[in-house]
Parts: sequence; structure tokens; C-alpha cells
Amino acid sequence: MIQEIAILLPCHSFEDFPTYHTGDEAQSILANWTAMWHPAFLASAGKNPQWHRVDSPPENLEGLALLIPSICKSELPAGFSQRAKESGATLVKGLTDRQEIITRLLDRIDDVHEVASKLAPDFYALGYCYLQVELLTRQMRYSSSLDEIYFENKTIEAAKAATVGNEEEAVQCLQACFDVLMEERNQYYSVDASLLDFTLVAESTLNESLLAEVQDQLPTNLWISGALAKKIEDDHVELKDAIAAKITENRLGIVGGEWVEGPLNLLDPESLLANFHRGHEAYQQAFGASPKVFGRRRFGMTAFLPQVLRGLGYVGAIHATLDEGKLPVSNQGKACWEGVDGSTVDALAKFPLDATKPETFLSLFSKLGEAMDGEHVATLAFAHWPQMTSPWYEDLKTIARYGNSLGEFVTVEHYFEETDTATYHGNFKPEDYRTPWLKQSIVRRQEGPVSQHAQRERLNAQIEVAEKLSALAQLMSGSTSNDSSQTLQRSIQDPATPGTDQSAEADNFVTTASRTLASALPRMEQPSQQGYLSLNTLNSVSTRGVYVSQLTDLPASGEPIVASGHDSKRKFAAIEVPGCGYAWITGDAKAGPGKQKALLDGHVLRNEFMEVHIHPETGGIKSIYDYKTRGNRLSQQLSLRMPGKKQATGERYLGPDATAIYSQMKVTQIDPATSSPAMGEIHTQGNIVGEENDVMATYKQTYRLWRSSRVLEIDIEIEPQVDPKSLPWDSHYCCRLAWGDETALTYHDVQWVRTRCSGRRIEASNYVEINASHGKTTLLTAGIPFHLRNHGHMLDTILIPHGESQRKFRLGIGLDLPYSLPAARDFMYQAEPVFESASMPAPGHSSWMFHVDAKNVILTSLAPLTDESNGIVGFKTKVLETEGRSAQGAVRCFRKVREAYLCDFQGNRISKCKVDGDRVHFQLAPGQWYPLEVEWA
Repeated sequence: MIQEIAILLPCHSFEDFPTYHTGDEAQSILANWTAMWHPAFLASAGKNPQWHRVDSPPENLEGLALLIPSICKSELPAGFSQRAKESGATLVKGLTDRQEIITRLLDRIDDVHEVASKLAPDFYALGYCYLQVELLTRQMRYSSSLDEIYFENKTIEAAKAATVGNEEEAVQCLQACFDVLMEERNQYYSVDASLLDFTLVAESTLNESLLAEVQDQLPTNLWISGALAKKIEDDHVELKDAIAAKITENRLGIVGGEWVEGPLNLLDPESLLANFHRGHEAYQQAFGASPKVFGRRRFGMTAFLPQVLRGLGYVGAIHATLDEGKLPVSNQGKACWEGVDGSTVDALAKFPLDATKPETFLSLFSKLGEAMDGEHVATLAFAHWPQMTSPWYEDLKTIARYGNSLGEFVTVEHYFEETDTATYHGNFKPEDYRTPWLKQSIVRRQEGPVSQHAQRERLNAQIEVAEKLSALAQLMSGSTSNDSSQTLQRSIQDPATPGTDQSAEADNFVTTASRTLASALPRMEQPSQQGYLSLNTLNSVSTRGVYVSQLTDLPASGEPIVASGHDSKRKFAAIEVPGCGYAWITGDAKAGPGKQKALLDGHVLRNEFMEVHIHPETGGIKSIYDYKTRGNRLSQQLSLRMPGKKQATGERYLGPDATAIYSQMKVTQIDPATSSPAMGEIHTQGNIVGEENDVMATYKQTYRLWRSSRVLEIDIEIEPQVDPKSLPWDSHYCCRLAWGDETALTYHDVQWVRTRCSGRRIEASNYVEINASHGKTTLLTAGIPFHLRNHGHMLDTILIPHGESQRKFRLGIGLDLPYSLPAARDFMYQAEPVFESASMPAPGHSSWMFHVDAKNVILTSLAPLTDESNGIVGFKTKVLETEGRSAQGAVRCFRKVREAYLCDFQGNRISKCKVDGDRVHFQLAPGQWYPLEVEWA
């Protein structure tokens, strides 16, 4: 029989209770503390559990059950164990499993009634709640006001009622105990803290464990993607019905929104939005509701998101990640997350606690006290996989069933809609976000750590062009078509979720849409002639080079032809194509070379905007000059970066950039390949050599410069002989740029919006802009996302890290580009000109179909607007400000407009826009993006 039950602890009082332990030590403390509160032990002892200092154990040991956590085992006085054994005491030493401790002690108890066994978890929860409330009271700088006598009487009454099988009385007494603990907490913090339970869902957890989580009576939240919602709908009907029913009862929240968790910060706006729309459709079909709170387990947050979430009807977001990577943290649990355009959305801006670790619950009072002390809305969040939690988390949930002593479990919808509005604004900087994707790709040996991103960007650019061409064709013809491009989903692929090669299908979609638009254009009544129709889907003028080898004669200079030329294999022309327009190119037997000079002179490429000198020893760019400033603007070469020697202990830390070793280029051949008034081209090839002149790789480069173009095109091919190390940011083959001004500012695009970046690591799918004292130089990345700025005046574009199989790359260098994004999108992908035998388009050699007069605004999409009978009554588009400054202007159309509306991303019309003839006026905040619906007059 147990006359008293107690625990030994290395502390004097609750003020110095050992709450700093982790792992098994924390597990042992909690297991021994809560095991004492089994109703059979309490009823047998007739009083609440006691505790003593380990260095001063009790003298009277008769009938004592003494629990000794692992942290105290080594501190017991010598001979104490023998004395306890001789006195008839029961010692349980060093155990960490609660059930094992209870099994040891039950040998001292006669038969235990099944009601006592059933209610035992509730008594464990009471013991845990008592501990945490007492610790929390002191954390909040208060002294305990608990009536210990009343609390003990009710506890023992509950225990005795349970041991004799009176479940109703036992539960009533337990409720009284929990109520008095909540009353004590209310004296210093009368508002219930919000507890958020996040159950993580993966394909491997779609089983009975997840169903049990969903069917639990407490509110919970599922962290789930659209693809998993679709999987549940198809293969797990019982689980689907349970989720839908609990959502209807407002006892289950959904956190998610996307179809899959792709590389969000590298996606273009339309691909990002398409991923949300596809996900919402899956949620709606599976559960009858879409998420109202955004979240993702994988890293991926950007300052562009708040306006998208607001436009999609979200009430909140989880601004946290359960992945690696760097993410800014707020000092408030609930914060107002501000985006690039000033849009805000409430966000949970703290990381969820791990519900499997015992230290989370040993020090729970501390985290709760900090939240109560410093947060406007006291919040704790817990994350776990289904049915994979520590016993103390189950105790916390049991406590919540009896009351809100330690907080109230709520759904995320309730949290964001019912708790106080966030007052703290979190305007996080882009450099505060650092993705782990490149490192993860190398560590996990995923295919294409760089090339998968570039392929995705090119594919999505093709789909964008195809959709716009198809829309233009339908708007020009006035009839809808079932263009196959509508069935090609935008890619969200990256090394973690590789996609299939769809380039052939995308090429076919672009070709079909181009020919459809060509046939939809009105033509002059004149004889047919062979010509090329070059189409531009961007709303800015494109100066580009086109190959026109099927023409019998070269095109003559004159609008839209800037210059034409040929070499031994090709005919080509430099042209200007209006925004959202076309250029018609035909041959002219009278066309001659004219007075224009060739763009190639020895090892120098030269046009109206730049002069590019190729280094005779390396084969890289020795220097780029403009005609307005003195001095070299930029130099370039290929290199293998390897980490330097490890620094000795005690040496001054220099950092990875200071110790890195870069190889050099040695040219073996320079071939001035093409020299004409329209285009100049130089081929170089050679070796990349190390410090001992050993060959690290071979390379080939082609430099191409078109007449009237501000962009130097570079085609790169590298064949490595030495593999880079497995630290991708410190070891890689790269294209290295260097400039003279160490104070130059760098900018890059985040979802197409120009954003300042001050960190070393830069992730940009479209461009990196270098603003120096002598001008603006822009690297056009063609989808290659990872760049490293070092020494203040150098930029590495990572081409081949460890494990990369791609060997060919494209980059562009733009000199003083008025606007970087249109040039980057034009460089990313252009539709091939349509070769046809037809008469000239009626408007002339070149013309536009839509025109935007604000140059810092881009049309991200275009689609026909149809009525109930599928007739075209107007068009839909989205306008985006790209330079980070406000914009005011108009979209001019090829026909008059009756009315236009500003919409949200769900298609709901918000307000009317001002219309003037064929113009639709708009006004945009910096970085703002919104849809327009325009109806024809």
C-alpha cells in the first residue's frame, strides 16, 4: 500500500524548477511528475503528491513511493537506496517512460477499478496543468493564490470516486480542480491564449492515424496541399467525408492553398496564381471549401504574396516554414504582413513548436508567459504528424477539454477572424528570405539543381506567349477557339519535384497560335508574297534579331527593318516590333549593304550602344565600353570556384569569399564568325585551368550583338573535367562578372517586381541589375536563378554545381536598359517568326493591337471575355507595375471600349475604371498587380 508518493528534484522551490533540460532528461522529469497523479496512488495516499530536494530526501520512508528522475539519480546521498529498501519504501529510479513507472508502482496497489484506469489520463493532465500554472504564475511575476487545501480535497475526492467506479462524481471533482487552476491564471491574465494545432499531411500519412486526428473532438488544422486533397478525394472517401463534416462544424481548419509546394519565390506571377487556382479547385471538389489561411511546409515566402492572398480571399497566412532556410521572424505572434504594394494580410509570424519533443512541454510555461507578456494576441502553435506527439501534448489537449487554463485550441479561421486585429506591421526585406533549395538539391542528389529551374522558366514563358497569341487571334477574329495551349498546365517543377519535358508540346502550341493569329490579321488586297511575320506579345517595343533564311533576297532597310545581313549559312535581320504587335518582313531584290558598317572588327563587337572587346588570352570579355562615360563598364570570364584551405585555429576569420580559389580561362581559338551590318558574332574556345595549369574544364562561348540592341547575347558551353565540391555556394562553375565600382547597388526581380538586394546570395529568374556611378548594367539570366555577389564588385552566376548535368547555357548583358523586365522576358523566349505566302497585313509593315503608355507596367496575361453564349464581348488582362514606383496610364485597344472593371483574383468585379474611347485608364501602387475586365462598345 502506498501511504505517500513523492518525487526528488534538484531545486528549492518552483522558482528554480529544472525547466532547462532537453531530450531524455526532460522526458524523465515530466514522466515522473505526472505518473504520481494516477488516481490509484492518490486514493491510496489520501493526499496530493509531494516533492523533496534530492540532496535532502525525506527521513520517514515507510510506505513511501519515491520517484527519482534521471537528472537526480547521480545526486542521491550514498546509502540512501539501501535505507529506503530496508524501510519498505519503493524507489523508481531513472525511468523515462510514464507507463513503465506506473506499472512498477501498481504492484503496491490492489486491483484498480476500470474507471480509474479510464480516467488516469485526465489525472496525469491535472498534474501537468498544476505544474505549468504554478510555474506560469511565477513567470508572470505573481505569487500563487491557489487554495491548496481546496485543490487537494477535490483531487482526492476525484481519485477516490474513480477507484470505486463513480465516474460521474470523479469527473465533476476533476472539473472543479481544473476550474480552480483557471481561476488562479485569470488573476494575472484573464484572456485565453490561442493554441493552434497543426497536423501535417503527406501522402504516406493518409491512413487511420489521420482519420483519428480529424475525428478528435478538439479543433485542429490540417496542413495540406491541393494535390493531397485530390488524392484524398480519389482514394480515401471516409477521410474525405470526415474532413468535410468537421469543416462544416467549424472545428477543422485547412492551411494551404497551392496545388503543389513549388519554388514559390522563383515563379512568375501567372504561374504562382495558376498554382493557387488549381489548388483551390481541388480543395473545393474534395471538401466543399477552399482554404482561408495560406501556409506551406516547404520554404517559400515573398513580399509579393500579401496582395495575391488578399485578392484570393484569404483572411490570414502562416508566415513560417517547417523547412530549412532563413525567414524573418516577428516579435509578435500575430502580425500584419505588408507586401511590396502596401497590401496587408494578418499572419502568424512565429514558428510552430515541435509537439514531439518533451522540452517543448517542460518549458511550456515560459513560452506561454513570453506570449502573454509581449504579444498583442498571445499565441502558441504546435506542429506534428498524425498521432505522432509526445504524451505531454496529449495531456495539454486533455486540459483543453476541461477548460482554458493553459489556452484554447482554435481553428486558424477562428484565430484570424475572431481574435484582435494585428497592430504590428511586418515589412520584411527580401534579403531576410534565404531559400535552402540549391543546398538541398545537392545534398539529396536531385537532378538538375540549376537546369530544372531554367527549364521551368522557359516552358512557362512559352505557355505565356502561346496564351497571349491565342487570345490576340480570338480577339482579332471575333470568334473563340479551342486552342490546345489551354490544356498545358504551367510548370511548378524544380529539383525536388521534377517535371517531364514538355518543350515539344509548348513549341507546337506557340507555332499553332502564331499561325492562327497570322491568319486572323486583316490583309491588303494585293498579290501574295513570301514573308516572315514576327509577333511580339510584350507590351513594349522589342528590338530583336530574326533569321529569314527562306527569303530569296535580304530585306531592305526601313521600318521595321533596322539592318539585314547574311553569312555563309544564314540570312538575318535586326528589326523593331511594336508592343503587342507585329512586324512584316519581306525580301527586296534591290536591297544592298548600304552605308552601315559591320558590327565586327577583329576581336571587337560594336553597335550604337556598346563596344565589346574580347580578351586575346582568356577568350572572355576584356571590357565593355559605352559612348557616354570613360572606362570599362564590365568584364566577364568563366571560372571554377573551389573552397580555399581551412583556416588554422586562432587565425583571423576571413570568410569563404576571401579564401576561395578561382581558376582562369586560357583561350585556344578565337573565331570572328559573322561580320555584317545587322549582327556580329565571335566564337571562342579554350580551357579553364587551375593554379598548376591543370585543365579543370573545356569551354566554348559565342558572343552575339545585333544592330540597335542594348543586349549582348552569350551562349556558353562547359565540359567539366573536375567536379565541383558538394557545397554549391562555395564551389561551382560560374560566369563571373566584374565591375569597378564597389559601391554599386544591386537589384533583382521578385515576381517581376524590381527589388533592392543587399545580401551576398541573390535568387533571380529574370535579371540582376547593377547600378553603378557610371550607369546601369543588367544581367539577363534566362531562368538561371542562383547568383553570388562577392568582394562588392563581382557577381558569380552559378552554372554547374555538383550534380548538374546541363552543359549549355544562355546569358545576356544589357547596357543602360530603360526597363530591365521587358528586356529579360524578351530574352527568355520569343516566338519564332511565321513564314508565309500572303499579302501584307492591312495596317502596314508593323502595327500594334494593344498599347500601354506606362513603360513600367506590363500585361502579364490576356484572354477573351465571353458571354453566356460563348461570344466574345471583350477581353481580360492583368496589369503589373514592375519598377517599384507608382504608375498611372492607360491601356489602349484596337477598338472602342464600353466599360472596364477592376477585379480581384477570384473574378469578382470591385470597381469601374475610367474609360475614354479606346483607352482604359489605371493607377497602380509600386509593385501592384490586379486584373481588368474590359467590354467592347
